[in-house]
Amino acid sequence: RMRHPVALALALAASTALAQTPSEPGAKAEVAVTVGSSTLSVAEVERRLSAIPPFQLQQFGKTPAEIKKRFVETILVPELLAVEEARRREVEKSPATRDRIRDALRQAMEAELREAANSVSLDEIKSYYDQNKHRFNTPRRLKLWRILVRDEATAKKILTSVKGEEIKATEHWNRSAREASVDKSTNMRDGDLGFVMPDGQTEMPQLRVDPALFAAADKVKDGELVQEPVKEGENWAVVWRRGSLEAVNRTLAQEGPAIRQLLSREKIIGLSNDLAKKLEGDLVKNVNYELVKYINVDPSGDVGGRQRPGVVPRHRPQNPGTPHRDERGLR
Repeated sequence: RMRHPVALALALAASTALAQTPSEPGAKAEVAVTVGSSTLSVAEVERRLSAIPPFQLQQFGKTPAEIKKRFVETILVPELLAVEEARRREVEKSPATRDRIRDALRQAMEAELREAANSVSLDEIKSYYDQNKHRFNTPRRLKLWRILVRDEATAKKILTSVKGEEIKATEHWNRSAREASVDKSTNMRDGDLGFVMPDGQTEMPQLRVDPALFAAADKVKDGELVQEPVKEGENWAVVWRRGSLEAVNRTLAQEGPAIRQLLSREKIIGLSNDLAKKLEGDLVKNVNYELVKYINVDPSGDVGGRQRPGVVPRHRPQNPGTPHRDERGLR
């Protein structure tokens, strides 16, 4: 005989149906299996059987009749026997079982909400894409370092000092950025502006520079200095192009599946919150936080025994690190 755990795993697998024999009208509602007070209709047996992939059904037998018979004998009957014995032992009254039943009901409710939230239309996806194009389409960006000074002469002097071997150039650059740059938001990080867009916007929303910096750096290669200082407002900038990123353009077709998942999750959260809010007023009758506070949770997260209200601890813990004074002084 097939071992029960293996057969049960097969019964819970998802796929297409096996049964090919048509049923008479109303036959699916008739009881096919009765074990004690538990019953399964023909439709329920068919549903359970249809959850098994066809290639696994052959483990139950060689013919459709044999497969169905063995499935009932090895899967459904033992399952109902276990249910009957659990009822006899009143297993449902144990705290652990009640927790599992509540969890199963919660998961079933969440599954129903997920099914309801899966209906995301193409119009909804396109609308989200159009409203968030900046997330899917990013212009070309240049990684720039910049030292900002008051006059052109100082900028040219710095530019001359940082030309040459890159290691020494970097040392001169870093020192000049810290000591000479008037942009105090970047001078302590070597004048690093991060990636700059053509309009002068950087990765930090609060930091925008003159678009002239991008235009000048766009004429040199990665790793090269802009050969002349760049006028930036009333100041002058020494610019070093440190890298670049090409433009990213993601189409609606490319982002559609991810947007569908995102909108579906948002719908699930919305439906869950709306349902909880609606039911809370009708069903939540009492939450006694005064009793809950007697549950002991230590700093490590372990839950200890519940303290009884009104009981004073017999011994209060002493802090051995607290000094006290006696006849020999402070100890």
